[in-house]
Amino acid sequence: MTEQGVLLRFTGRDRFYAFRSGLFLPIDRVLGARTLGRRDAVVASPRVHLPGVSVPGLLRAGTYGVGERRQLWMVHAATTLLAIYLRGEPYHRVVVEVDDPDTLSKIINDAIPPRGLPAGRRPTA
Repeated sequence: MTEQGVLLRFTGRDRFYAFRSGLFLPIDRVLGARTLGRRDAVVASPRVHLPGVSVPGLLRAGTYGVGERRQLWMVHAATTLLAIYLRGEPYHRVVVEVDDPDTLSKIINDAIPPRGLPAGRRPTA
């Protein structure tokens, strides 16, 4: 997490599986973040991977869906995942496996400026 947004970095084999080395999500594009159980996240995901790879229970990575339902995944065997919801292109949702999805979800949500304020601006008391 930076002041400007969420920086995702994929290393090692994950770069190959996700078909990218990472992604920067500007905070003004982030609608919110939450934790999801793996099953719920998969059910809410498009089935078509373009490009992507899926080995049930072991790996789900790459891009799933097209258009406004397009999602980026980089998940190994975790049962609780972090889902980041976005506005605009190229992704509607990014789903990743992180060490502490609950804490990271809270950090991301706390960084989102209240509606009507530009990114990085907080209301003054």
